[in-house]
Amino acid sequence: MFEGFVHPALAAGAGLAAVPLLIHLLNRQRHRPLQWAAMRFVLAAYRRTRRRVQLENLLLLFLRMGAVALIALALARPFASGDSALGPLTERRRDLVLVVDASASTGYREEVETVFERIVERASTLVSALDGASGDRVNVIRAGAWPRSLGWMDPDKTRAVLSDLSAPFDEVLDLAAALGEVQALALEDAAGSGASGLEVRLLTDLQRSSFAGLLGASPDPPLDGDAAEGARAEDAPRLAEVLEGLSELGVRVLVEDLGPTSTRPQNLSIVDVRPVQPIHAAGGRVEVAVTVANHGATARPAERVALVHDGNRLPVRRLDVPAGGRVDAIFSLSLDTPGAHTLVAELDGDRLAVDDRRASVEIVPPAVRVLVVNGSPADDFEQDEVAYLMLALEPLDADGLPGGALLAPFEADEVTPDFLVSPDLDLRWADVVVLANTPPLPDSVVEALEKRVAAGAALVVALGDRIGDLSRVNAKLFRPDGSGLLPAELSRHVVVSRRESYYRVAGFEEDHPALAFFSDEAWRPLLTEIPVYEFVRARPLEDAKVLAYLDDEGRSPLLVERSWDRGRVYLWTSSLSRAWTDVPASPKTLIPLVHEWLRHAGARSEPPRVVTPGEPLRLLVEGFPRSPELVRPDGSRRPLDSEPEQAPDGRWRLPTISGEETGRAGLYAVTVEGGRAEPFAVQIDPREGDLTRLSPQEVAGLHPALELVARGESGSEAGDDGPQRGEIWRSLALAALIMLVAESLWGAWLGIRRRVA
Repeated sequence: MFEGFVHPALAAGAGLAAVPLLIHLLNRQRHRPLQWAAMRFVLAAYRRTRRRVQLENLLLLFLRMGAVALIALALARPFASGDSALGPLTERRRDLVLVVDASASTGYREEVETVFERIVERASTLVSALDGASGDRVNVIRAGAWPRSLGWMDPDKTRAVLSDLSAPFDEVLDLAAALGEVQALALEDAAGSGASGLEVRLLTDLQRSSFAGLLGASPDPPLDGDAAEGARAEDAPRLAEVLEGLSELGVRVLVEDLGPTSTRPQNLSIVDVRPVQPIHAAGGRVEVAVTVANHGATARPAERVALVHDGNRLPVRRLDVPAGGRVDAIFSLSLDTPGAHTLVAELDGDRLAVDDRRASVEIVPPAVRVLVVNGSPADDFEQDEVAYLMLALEPLDADGLPGGALLAPFEADEVTPDFLVSPDLDLRWADVVVLANTPPLPDSVVEALEKRVAAGAALVVALGDRIGDLSRVNAKLFRPDGSGLLPAELSRHVVVSRRESYYRVAGFEEDHPALAFFSDEAWRPLLTEIPVYEFVRARPLEDAKVLAYLDDEGRSPLLVERSWDRGRVYLWTSSLSRAWTDVPASPKTLIPLVHEWLRHAGARSEPPRVVTPGEPLRLLVEGFPRSPELVRPDGSRRPLDSEPEQAPDGRWRLPTISGEETGRAGLYAVTVEGGRAEPFAVQIDPREGDLTRLSPQEVAGLHPALELVARGESGSEAGDDGPQRGEIWRSLALAALIMLVAESLWGAWLGIRRRVA
């Protein structure tokens, strides 16, 4: 009988054929027979014609039930194989799925037309071969970073849609996602039968990186580095799994190569724009590296590379780029103000224009505002609790030493504990609050500190001889449930004689930003060999992290970190003065320690300013943004209509810019009335510049579900290896119509004949 249904659930509607029978049975039960004399003559006549009347009524009932059942089955769209008993009733309809490679690499221009234009033209030719009158359908899937399915359409409408496709996306091809969309369509088409009759054709440039998931490890390292290689390895099981699923459904993907003639087209691309060293503060000179990759087999001498910084074009650099290699062009520039700065690198144009220009946005952080509470001030520099700390926080000169006026990573203000009890106290100014050897604080001050840390600031608690009784400090700042500010419970003051012995740092978290500077073997002794004569033993909470510990018997913590709401709290179990340790007296230790530690502690979270095409983002600005507008790379503008929201740190979140707005690579900006523009960049995947293509032999060995066909050839159709399957809903609908007409004519004839009789 039927092999399956396109809409199996609708087949249950055939049960409605019992409705006419139920109506007939219910009508019989509505009448109760009564005996009366004159009825004897009628019954005698009825007995002579009863059998004929019953047959006539049964035929009428059969026609009604059959019409209902056939209509339900026709709506369920049953199908059968061509060699079955129902084969002569089937009709062959083509369902074509076109996977159009719309990745950035298809923008390569060979002679007059681009590869993408060639792909669209070929897709239109394939659609023209279909017959909409016979029910042929097309589903075009534009494949980029994710698939965009146009849905099932008739051929005429599909050709109109294809004529509007003029340019590819600025995205990498996610082949696994595109074929996953095909797999979903094939499962729907199979409708539980285990086999699909879809015809699938992939129109692509056969870029090698798109199929890398099936190729295994590449013999040559990729130009774009380990991150790209990791992304390819991640795609491997997913792509193979999708192809296995298509094979199980009997679907083959006909791969048609419409790429460039050469298997390794010549192409230069900019794969990276980055500062050589991290930018910690405004001022001074910054070196920016522009990485140029040569993906071809021929060396490219004296290539021109330009860099535009905040709209100002720097002198051009010339590079000799070896075949298959990459070279950095170094530019020197000044970043004199905090905030976002734009960098746009450019090459002379070649056949693939989209990767000849790369924009980036670098954030110069504002000075970290540090409020230092000096619990033991003194006129003598050596005796003052924070004298060395304040010296380390001064602006730096060109050699990175305090006392200059070139770089100012910090804006430090020193106060005494009395300032904290002032009614005018407002801690919102401070990014970092340092309590240096302060006596126990009033409850109101502790509450103000908790509020500020909860909003995102950092608190540094350094101990000393003026903190008083440890139990009182614990009562104010520590709670076993973690609701207090201290990340550890203070237990005992430890002192050793300076003449006899001292403690040193036995180990530290080398990957933590606050201490990463000392992970280098050359600088490690600057931290691990500094004497510590006094400290307070502490028991950290379970969720606290010990960043550095001493070499005493108990491996006592020296520096402990813990997140507290949106902020962080640090405990330095020694002192910031020379009274307890020699760290302050060693500039080579103190300056990098304080700078890395407090810069990390006071860093504000910044949303990304560089995204991939189609990725949404939301920016943060300082003041309330009035009339924000999005400015696209082509200069067009669109107002951002949604209301901004205030962030906990006082800044304002702009309305979300959707992925539909960031589809093209380039430099964007959000302008606000009366404020500075906030730029961001959209960058294509560096892999798109490598146009190396698969050979026919490689395609043939990738997977049985993939079949390479020559350009312009039809290839074998899906299902040619087995019996063809077709739908018979038209035959069922015609039979239902015939039954309805027969039922009407038969019922009318019976009515006329019985009235005459």
